[in-house]
Amino acid sequence: LPKGNARKLAPKYIGPMKILENYNGVSFKIEIPNVLKQRGIHPVFHASKLRIHHPNDDNRFPGRTVEQVLSSFGEQADEWLVEKIIGHKREGRDLKFEVEYKSGEIAWLPYREVKHLTPLATYLELLNL
Repeated sequence: LPKGNARKLAPKYIGPMKILENYNGVSFKIEIPNVLKQRGIHPVFHASKLRIHHPNDDNRFPGRTVEQVLSSFGEQADEWLVEKIIGHKREGRDLKFEVEYKSGEIAWLPYREVKHLTPLATYLELLNL
């Protein structure tokens, strides 16, 4: 959530989202917006984290749309989006990647935090891997 927004006013769930895959009724892969993918949100969720979509009640929340809810996710995160991967190194059994954020800040992140990011595919392609 953007700074200054009260968590209690934020929706607990967003949607509707299309279910792409069912993993034995325990977990589901859903189609999430690009804004959430860029934030590093993984598209597979346990069934207990999902709810059936009920359309907006215009009497209680007139004119509220899904786009309004999702817009708050994209505003604050731009500076913390990974722009590119600069390098990598091995530390023991771990593989770490040097990433550059859109803000220009550079940090080392473990593979598990970058494996789903588009810049990783670009970086590996440059290395012919």
